[in-house]
Amino acid sequence: MKNTPPSAAPKPASFWRPLALLSLAANVALVAVWWRAPSRSVAAPAAPVADAPARPLPRELAPYAGLGSFVAENNRIPDLGWTAAQFAAFADGFRASYEGRGLPLDDGARQLRDEISRQVQAMLAKERPNPMEEYFRTLREKEGVVRTTSGLHHRITEPGTGPLPQPGDSVVISFSASLPDGTALPPLTRARVKMVVKDLLPGVAEGVQLLRVGGKALVYVPPDLAYSEGTWPPQLPKNTPLVFFLELHEIVPAAP
Repeated sequence: MKNTPPSAAPKPASFWRPLALLSLAANVALVAVWWRAPSRSVAAPAAPVADAPARPLPRELAPYAGLGSFVAENNRIPDLGWTAAQFAAFADGFRASYEGRGLPLDDGARQLRDEISRQVQAMLAKERPNPMEEYFRTLREKEGVVRTTSGLHHRITEPGTGPLPQPGDSVVISFSASLPDGTALPPLTRARVKMVVKDLLPGVAEGVQLLRVGGKALVYVPPDLAYSEGTWPPQLPKNTPLVFFLELHEIVPAAP
């Protein structure tokens, strides 16, 4: 249970990143297909776009407007903070292509495209669910698992009897470990070994101190209560939760 040398396995890049860039460049072109107002210039007043009153549309054209809003929101156009003048120029570019007089994608337009892509990716990154948080939330909501103030999660299956062990006590314990997907971890499995509580992994030490003799528990250890940075075992996926089944057989109190 002592710390061992680290592994440097990098996390894979998200698969949707190139797709999002293409979406921004291509799909957003639908935003202004329904635009029927006369062409407007970049010199339009810099009032928020939301202040402009909505134009009533014939029933047969309303779906085009709805589709335009959907595509704009799906590509985060309302979140980019554009002025009315910037949006007017943006719409003029769409109208130009719609009328067969498309404008060139010059250096300035490329820089703007790339900056918008960065902004949208940053927004998506902030909103992306954290897989580890989702994992522990599911445990709490569906498995009856309890969270301690340190972030350790546990479910006691047999409480045992007698006093609780202290950090300086020696204990005789059995434990086995697995990854969240159930993959067994033989290097972290022992049967009836005697160890000092404070020498165990922090999360395991905390879990042992929740048990009485004869007690058993499932302990879900987050990475920061397992191995410290730079000591992650090479045979384990780095920075992943570890699931321990613990059984406390005996407590040998620390000498006075």
